[in-house]
Amino acid sequence: MFTIVIDLGGTIIKMGLSDGQKLVASRSTKVLLKNGLKDHLPIIEDLINEMLDEAELPLNKLIGVGFCFPGLVDSVHNQVLSTNKKYDDAVDIDLVHWAKQNWEIPLYLENDARMALLGEWQYGAGKGYENIVMVTLGTGIGSAALIEGKLLKGKHFQAGNLGGHFTVNHRGIRCTCGNIGCMESEASTWRLPELIRTNPGFESSSLKNEPLLDYESLFRNAKNNDTLAKEILDHCYSVWSSGMVSMIHAFDPEVIIISGGIMKSAEVILPELQLRIDQNAWTPWGNIKLINAKFSDSAALFGADYLVRSSLKKT
Repeated sequence: MFTIVIDLGGTIIKMGLSDGQKLVASRSTKVLLKNGLKDHLPIIEDLINEMLDEAELPLNKLIGVGFCFPGLVDSVHNQVLSTNKKYDDAVDIDLVHWAKQNWEIPLYLENDARMALLGEWQYGAGKGYENIVMVTLGTGIGSAALIEGKLLKGKHFQAGNLGGHFTVNHRGIRCTCGNIGCMESEASTWRLPELIRTNPGFESSSLKNEPLLDYESLFRNAKNNDTLAKEILDHCYSVWSSGMVSMIHAFDPEVIIISGGIMKSAEVILPELQLRIDQNAWTPWGNIKLINAKFSDSAALFGADYLVRSSLKKT
């Protein structure tokens, strides 16, 4: 039996058909700028139906839809609760009805960071652990926590998800979430260009000649000993490690799994973060282990498949 799995990203929407072991088909589409979820649903429907036709799968071979959403969701009633500048109309959309209408199957909704953690826990870097924090360093900074083999959700479904909005600089800028000096507003991909351009050293930095001020260019210029690049990178390490220390103190994990596009430089990032966290975290039992995610692009899709199958077993 197969599941439909969908991951709504900030720039790319990924989807696939899963048999529980692998994706037997996959598709992706770019997010339409400033368009809400309602405008994307017909595109998603067409791509999913295309995959079903290609795989020659009848509807009676489908058991459910696993839907990953980049915001706060009520995973009991499968409703979007709150968004943060992404798919803001989703709170008014009945996704359960949408799935039933199109494929006659149930839909299970969860926050995308939690889905990614489920995928890594069951099939990836977190296999064998029961207490995990996962941090995604990307356009924003997402987080999720697994405690004693159960996803941490909380009364209002936000527990563990807001690690990227822990305060690391009480004199920092206001984040898109409304807080001051979040981990995300201090050192995420959306913040980086301004962080570089507003620095007094920008005019004399090799970064001034970069067409795109992203983490790839930051790491490359830092490797070439550009003073500003090294300074900004040190700032980011400080922000990320400070936020992760807070997560360690809050959630008491065995390991932290780190994912996201920035982790293309994992061989540089992991040792530096490990050193800073070892120095600053209060863990009398020993040092927390940092691990690079196994699935750079598909963890949430694998997690979505697991959520559907585990949810159906409970019914």
